[in-house]
Amino acid sequence: MAKSKIAKASKSATRDWIIRGVVFGGLAVLLVLALLDFQTKRAAQATSDAWRAAVRAKSEDVELLKSEFDKIPVQGSPQLVSGPAGANPYAARTIDTYTWTGIFRSYSVRVFVGAGTDPQIESVQGPGEDTQDE
Repeated sequence: MAKSKIAKASKSATRDWIIRGVVFGGLAVLLVLALLDFQTKRAAQATSDAWRAAVRAKSEDVELLKSEFDKIPVQGSPQLVSGPAGANPYAARTIDTYTWTGIFRSYSVRVFVGAGTDPQIESVQGPGEDTQDE
């Protein structure tokens, strides 16, 4: 009789460890996915903050040109889509939309670009604080 109690106890203990392994493994996968999404959000926000700082750093007489703007490093790997600006509160001709795709969400930053061969950057809008030129 002692052998049957030991066999039942070891099967129950093994099953408990399997359940624990599945639960903690699932939690670990969710944690990794959440961290990847957080990293994507952080890359989008850091890039948009750097772009806004560059726009603010220029004096009112001197505008930030597209050639200078393109030298600012972009964090992560966003997709870039350019299109006509349509009606907007700026003198922008095109909008460059940078999109960082995360696991759960996508984060977009819109850059309003003026007209010309080396156009000026009108505004940067996206994750974090949006700026409006006055």
